[in-house]
Amino acid sequence: MNRKSKPNQKITALYCRLSLEDGGNTESMSISNQKLMLTEYAEKNGMFQYEYYVDDGYTGRNFNRPSFQRMITDIEAGKIGCVITKDLSRLGRNYIEAGSYIEIFFPKHKVRYIAITDGVDSLTRQEMDITPFKNILNDMYSRDISKKVLAGRMTRSRQGKFGGGQPPLGLMRDPEDNGHLIIDPETAPVIRHIYDLALDGLGCMRIAKRLMEEKIPITRVKSGTNCDVNYYSWGSSRINHILRNPFYKGSHLVCRTHQKGIRSNTYDIIAREDWEVIDNCHEAIISPQEWERVQEIIDRRPPVMQGNNCPFYNLFHGIVYCATCGKSMQVRYEKVGRTGKNRFTGEEREPIDKAYYICQTYNRLGKNACTSHKIEARDLYNLVLNDIQELSAMALKDADMFYQRLSRRMEHRYLADISEIKKELAQIEARNKEIDDMFFSLYTDKSKGILTEQRFMKLTAALETEQEQNQCRGQELTLMMRQSDGQENDVKSFIKEIRQYATIKELDEAVLNRLVDRIL
Repeated sequence: MNRKSKPNQKITALYCRLSLEDGGNTESMSISNQKLMLTEYAEKNGMFQYEYYVDDGYTGRNFNRPSFQRMITDIEAGKIGCVITKDLSRLGRNYIEAGSYIEIFFPKHKVRYIAITDGVDSLTRQEMDITPFKNILNDMYSRDISKKVLAGRMTRSRQGKFGGGQPPLGLMRDPEDNGHLIIDPETAPVIRHIYDLALDGLGCMRIAKRLMEEKIPITRVKSGTNCDVNYYSWGSSRINHILRNPFYKGSHLVCRTHQKGIRSNTYDIIAREDWEVIDNCHEAIISPQEWERVQEIIDRRPPVMQGNNCPFYNLFHGIVYCATCGKSMQVRYEKVGRTGKNRFTGEEREPIDKAYYICQTYNRLGKNACTSHKIEARDLYNLVLNDIQELSAMALKDADMFYQRLSRRMEHRYLADISEIKKELAQIEARNKEIDDMFFSLYTDKSKGILTEQRFMKLTAALETEQEQNQCRGQELTLMMRQSDGQENDVKSFIKEIRQYATIKELDEAVLNRLVDRIL
């Protein structure tokens, strides 16, 4: 308050507001300039008992501002008799709420309102009649600014620039480029560890428990901070969020949510399959191949089964599929009541000996849909273990021969020979160039009057259709080339991985998820 007020005398509130949305006029509308204008007006009109209420850096789209709310509290307490702002937009840009304060709240509490440059004074009824229209214009201006700001952010985001708040754990802002992310050397190893556990087949809850046991903090620890138990409270949803985050493979996610409206604080969550992802925007913590592998492991993980009376842990979840219908094989357990002893030796049977796998199509729809394809869990376990032992021994003995054999074994995964693909691609490119030349020739004939308009349209439509079909086929062939090119990398990666398991004696999730895509 600039002058000492008398007891029970109401003061004048000089309200100032400025936000980034006010654009290039910030010099003329700066807080200091607003204060000067309001002070001169108040003193010129004999209002010497005043107090400033300032919100610097707050949008006018809502009224949840600290100083504004303090002013409202003082009005309700009967301390304020007049409110002055530079213009209507300083009070707020939401015409509905601004109108409710000017038309209802202020009159109810017998508060005079003045907006200097808009010529608004609640004591003058004629001037007040135009006020709602000025509020609507301010609201429209705010909406326009909001759309432009959002469009600018989306443009930057689609360029791969990070514009969010706190970067994902494991990454940090580049000191030389605020929109570029770099690896955080302190927390990136945590992300690497989480992905390694996922590649070993651990689910989100088990990963969370492992990190808590290892006392790994959930965020970057500030120096001198004594970590309490909350620093280690990893949850399955947080782990799932990390494992699904494309930022860790060096990509940029444009946005996860969509705001329902300019004024709305509610958002629609964008489905993961509809995410807009820009690749190769910053250094990756996880290779794209490993990231995709983790997505496959998560996607194939089945829901937890209820009523499991057998302690056998299903190592093969999401890996075993029916070779006939392609559906996953479901694990089942012998009915409770059957003896748990081996009928030949009389010894107690292990949990794995009580489990078996069966085609889920057969289980749901019966023999007319598919056959049972039943296989005992013990038999499956032994077959896979023996296969891995044989392949690892072969890889150690003669890597070249093993490469050739493995390539033939994986041949069904690839669609055509690379040379044939390249040949067809060259033919398509040559034909598309020929069509471009034909377009030019037809246009020339039409210009000279040799070809009628109707004939020109018919011929060009046919050529456009052919070119579109060629482009679609070209995209298919390019994808096939990538798959074919990936064969060599897949085989080499598999050989490198399997050589580590020459002395393996038993299976676990880590081995299966590192080596096996699926079992038919």
